[in-house]
Amino acid sequence: MRFTISKAMLTTAMIAASSIALAGTATYQAEVPKSIITANQVESKYLGDLSYTDGAPSLNTHHKARDFVDTADAVRVFLSGIPVASIQGLLAGHQSIGMKPNQTIGISEGLLNAKSIWLTANTTTPYVTGELDVKHGPVVLEVGTPILGLVDNAAFKFVSRVGVTHPEDKGKGGKYFFYHSSYKGELPEGYIHVKTDGYRHWLLFRIITKPDTMKADIAKLKQTMKLYPYGKQDRTNFVNFTDVKYNTVHAMDETFYNEVNNLIQYEPAAIFDAEWLSIAKRLGIEKGKEFKPDARMQGILKEASKIATAEARSYYFHPDASVTTYDDRKWFTPLINGHKFIDNEHGVVNADDRAMFHFMATGITPDMVTKTVGAGSDYRLATRDIDNKLLDGSKHYTVTLPANAPVTKFWSFMIYDNQTRSMLETDQAAAGIDGLNKGVKKNADGSTTIHFVPEAPKGAEGNWVQTTEGKGFNVIFRVYGPTEAWFAESWKPSDFVEVK
Repeated sequence: MRFTISKAMLTTAMIAASSIALAGTATYQAEVPKSIITANQVESKYLGDLSYTDGAPSLNTHHKARDFVDTADAVRVFLSGIPVASIQGLLAGHQSIGMKPNQTIGISEGLLNAKSIWLTANTTTPYVTGELDVKHGPVVLEVGTPILGLVDNAAFKFVSRVGVTHPEDKGKGGKYFFYHSSYKGELPEGYIHVKTDGYRHWLLFRIITKPDTMKADIAKLKQTMKLYPYGKQDRTNFVNFTDVKYNTVHAMDETFYNEVNNLIQYEPAAIFDAEWLSIAKRLGIEKGKEFKPDARMQGILKEASKIATAEARSYYFHPDASVTTYDDRKWFTPLINGHKFIDNEHGVVNADDRAMFHFMATGITPDMVTKTVGAGSDYRLATRDIDNKLLDGSKHYTVTLPANAPVTKFWSFMIYDNQTRSMLETDQAAAGIDGLNKGVKKNADGSTTIHFVPEAPKGAEGNWVQTTEGKGFNVIFRVYGPTEAWFAESWKPSDFVEVK
């Protein structure tokens, strides 16, 4: 059989041959490392087949990679945005029960209970809370009674102490003058001046009181505490939120992104991490622009919230060894690196510990990590028993406190729902037990055994914390006025031990 080769075919073949020869014998050639070359076909664990033409991705590969990276970005915005969403949840929750910025103070006059959804709140002392907003000018907070308090901004960053730990107050009280850093007006004499870079702030105080004087101390606080815009001393309103059913906890689904968007839109960008804002921008969350995700982005945010939720809950229920406080116990704390979550050795922020803390707690202040012997408070968390199994409300556990608890005031156990991280719903209003309870009995050796079980064990009714059948739970052990033995860890509570 004879083939006829046209002139055009011959020309094409010659060009191809010369191109091949040129590619292999170019005058200027590099020794190209294999590590920087991408094959035309790549198999990915998460994305499957990825195809390229001499390093250029196909349209299908481009779409796969974009969806994956956008989902990863959305996961990071969620995890690093938990502090922001938490503040939004608190402020929105309190506005839902009639509290208004710069004019309303809320007090749990009859203490909190499981009817209100608050992250790891306790029933030891009354909570006093409010919102302070300096966007339109300075705001004054008048304090006339001893309180222990803090002010955090919309990024859940510490702004100021209020009350006994403030160096100008020290329990005497005073007029606090809060103003934004852009304020150019006068700083009035006789005030405690607090400058801030943010607009909206959460106020959280505890009344320094005792059970037998609590009502009188609350009454005195209401007579003396005032919150108002500077120069506009309107009447301060008080709201009692004991027994009020409302929610202050942020979302764990795709609506989470709406919560962080609310504060990004309102606040100056300076209070947020710049890189976090840039990642949020990729998702369509940008100051000054409407957040309106299309169908594709809605699907990504929904998927990302599922992944981020799994990770956030894992921080708490599968805690890393780095946050375990004892070598031989399951108790842990996310405050290993202080209230800024920055390690002292390298100055690096531990974003995982920060996410864990704000997932389960509210209020951030240096006082939470200041080791002052005989003053303040400290705490440990437990989500698992001595066998490293999740705590189960259907089972019976004991925790034993050795004799001579290292406290100048008292110790306390509080029990929380795994879903809401708020007080567990039971028939016990206190949702826990503390060393001030007159019904608590000690063992013969001076130790104290506390029982966690749905029904009170016979003879141990005074040492009982009620759990709920079929509900997982977690516990915070607090010490008020910890002594040196606590910080030295020569005294420590036992793990949760199942009674079989």
